[in-house]
Formats: sequence, C-alpha cells, structure tokens
Amino acid sequence: MRILVQRVREASVSVDGRVVAAISRGLLALVGFGRDDGPDFHQSPAFAGMVRKLLDLRIFPGQGDAARKFHCSLQDFGGQALLVPQFTLYADCRKGRRPSFTDAGDPAWAAAMFERFVRHVDESCHGSVSSGIFGAEMEVRLCNWGPVTIWLDSTRFFHNGGTPDPVPS
Repeated sequence: MRILVQRVREASVSVDGRVVAAISRGLLALVGFGRDDGPDFHQSPAFAGMVRKLLDLRIFPGQGDAARKFHCSLQDFGGQALLVPQFTLYADCRKGRRPSFTDAGDPAWAAAMFERFVRHVDESCHGSVSSGIFGAEMEVRLCNWGPVTIWLDSTRFFHNGGTPDPVPS
C-alpha cells in the first residue's frame, strides 16, 4: 500500500464537472494498493498501521513556540481528510516511455480495499473524511500548504507483521 500525503489549505475532487468531495485545512491522501497487498490486505496489521500512520503524522503547526514546527497530527490539529484512489502510485517507468501498471492491485479487489480504508480512517478520525470515486476520471484540485508532501509505503514500515520496522542508524 502506498499513500502520497499532502498537507493542504483546501482540496477537492470533481467528476464530470461536479464536485464530489471537498475539504478545508487538512490532508489530501492519494491511496494505492499493490498487487502484492492482495485481497486480504485489510486483515493485515500493516493495513491498520497505515491508518494510524496517516492520522498520527505530526505535520501540522502547534501553538506559541511550536507555531512554525511540525508539532500536531491531523487529529490534534482538528483537520479534515480527503482520500483519493490512485493506482498510478504503482507505475513502473523503468522500460520505455509508457509506464507499466502491472504492480498495481487488481481493481476487482482494490475498489473494496479502498472503501475499507476510507471507512477505517473515518471511524478513527476526529475530523470529517471525504473521498474520491474509485475508477472514475477525477479532477483533483489542491492548495498544498508548505508545501508538505510525504510518501508512505507499507513495505517500508511494516515488514515485521505490522510492527513498525526499527529506524536504521
């Protein structure tokens, strides 16, 4: 599972010229599932771990002396989340000029996985959670705040059965 997280002042998703989701200050998360995640990934500790990682990232400013620092999580800050399905996070551009998406999860199970992820984030998040539409051609608009953009990959965090891997020295 891969998530490209952007701290935003605002973001929205439109389909066929109609806004289907919008947030003010918070996180825009482009979410993709890989072929190796498989249809049972939601049962793995890494799935829940990625929900926690997304919600607990301290990338929002605090108050007073911490106003210019990464001090608060989305939860602490009281922000909103917009989750957008994005299979192209698994693009392989090593050969030729056209990306290959053979590493992306099969849409037959990835659509349900994305909906489960949205539901888990929504159940765990204090703020509102919105989402794009799996399989739709979407227009995503955002105002990146910072800019802050962070890459999360479950294979880099959760090799040990869901326990975060130790940080290399």
